[in-house]
Amino acid sequence: MARTTSDNDAGRDEYATFAPQGETCPECSQPIGAFEPCRRGTVERQFGPPAVVYRHSECAKRYRRTVRQ
Repeated sequence: MARTTSDNDAGRDEYATFAPQGETCPECSQPIGAFEPCRRGTVERQFGPPAVVYRHSECAKRYRRTVRQ
């Protein structure tokens, strides 16, 4: 089994964007507004490839990567 590192961890957010209409944040279960900035990320599924999710910026803070210098 492959090891997961911060560079290839699919559970972390990828970038800031705008969610497609009708998306709901999986962390707080609230809808994401049409022009509300959010974070795009992925979550592992039991079967199949990771699923794309959109989280409110505040909800995604715990998933943000830290830059090492």
